[in-house]
Amino acid sequence: MRSRVLGLLAVMVVSSAAWGAVERPVVPVKNCTQGECHAKERNYKFQHGPAALGACDVCHMPADEKKHTYTLKQKDKALCDFCHVEKMAAAKVVHKPVADGQCLGCHNPHGSGVKAMLRRDELAKLCADCHKDVTQGRKHVHGPVASGSCAACHNAHRSDLPKLLVGQGRELCLGCHDQMSKQLATVKVLHKPMEGDCQQCHEVHASNEIMQLKQSPLGLCVSCHDPVKQLAESAKFKHSPVTQGDGCIACHTPHGGDLAKLMKSDPAKACLTCHNKAITMADKRVVPAVAEIADKKLSLHGPIREGNCAGCHTPHGGQVSRLLSKPYPETFYESFDVEKYALCFSCHDKQLVLLDKTTGLTNFRNGDQNLHYAHVNKTDKGRSCRACHSTHASAHPAHVRESVPYGKWELPINFKPTKTGGSCAPGCHQEFGYDRVKAVPSKSLTAPATRPSAEVIQK
Repeated sequence: MRSRVLGLLAVMVVSSAAWGAVERPVVPVKNCTQGECHAKERNYKFQHGPAALGACDVCHMPADEKKHTYTLKQKDKALCDFCHVEKMAAAKVVHKPVADGQCLGCHNPHGSGVKAMLRRDELAKLCADCHKDVTQGRKHVHGPVASGSCAACHNAHRSDLPKLLVGQGRELCLGCHDQMSKQLATVKVLHKPMEGDCQQCHEVHASNEIMQLKQSPLGLCVSCHDPVKQLAESAKFKHSPVTQGDGCIACHTPHGGDLAKLMKSDPAKACLTCHNKAITMADKRVVPAVAEIADKKLSLHGPIREGNCAGCHTPHGGQVSRLLSKPYPETFYESFDVEKYALCFSCHDKQLVLLDKTTGLTNFRNGDQNLHYAHVNKTDKGRSCRACHSTHASAHPAHVRESVPYGKWELPINFKPTKTGGSCAPGCHQEFGYDRVKAVPSKSLTAPATRPSAEVIQK
């Protein structure tokens, strides 16, 4: 017992030169963390291997045991590199703290509450000590940045890639975006930028635009697609999906797809996402719904039958009303001029309305009398194509209309087809018939067979 007490007294010798009133003890055991000396160096969730084993002499060696002074076995990062050989591997890019041997700037040598014995409770906070505010207060933040997972994209020590990245170009992005990876592997049409780096279009940390885009969707697209930009900006009649909201990505998929021009769906289906119902414009003008173009039971206009709305319309904007690619009369009555029907004559033979007699140019004839010529080719009150035909679809052959707007009245057509002709009894004249084989005797015009139920405002 006496020897034990003397031993404890020897440990507690007083010295004014060291710890103030208490002299540093001479530790008679190899493990410095035993007792009440350096026990706190074991009080970590994640411990450095030597500290966890109590092997302090892996890093420390005594300078003077009597004075309880110790030195490190090697200087700076050489001490760390002695064990962490993999961190010494040659690389093109070395993180500056590593290159400067500042391992302890990021790591606690004994332990930490965080993996890898980091000095901060979150990796992002540690990185932010040097790399200030990579989000710059922008509202759309990339997932790894938002979760503080800098190491998802960057190596902490060294890399052969710029900015210590763990992967190169789009392969880095596709390492997380696996659904996109699968899509790009199977699509028929790949957007050209996708052959390169995703950073052509996206910010890596944060952006004020959706999906961390570098610009608004429209601005980003027209930065490459200049012809579309010029058309949209110069258009007298603008298409709102192109100039508003999400812009181009309302109709196009930005990465890759199976349809031409990277359309999200067949053109007609894409148009119907908006035009399946009437649209009231800012000037109170109403754009009618065209839901009928999806009904395969109807007689569809050729471009509609092919699902090609762009056969007649310019989807990005144009100089003709209704976004038509060429002129086409809006009125029921129209004095005849070939140029006024430039859109129709893009496909149809203009002789259809230039010849008064024909035996094969059209089925709408009475004997050899060309009834298209008789209706359209007039200097006054010529009937435009829309007087009889629906431009999109109808329940009748040759997409003949059921009725046509005429002022405030919906003017009925009352068309009845036969094998060699047909008849109609619209509100503008009594029933007239025609036959291509045996001409029906002509009749003089009489009063309308059906009168309007509301005031008629002629156009």
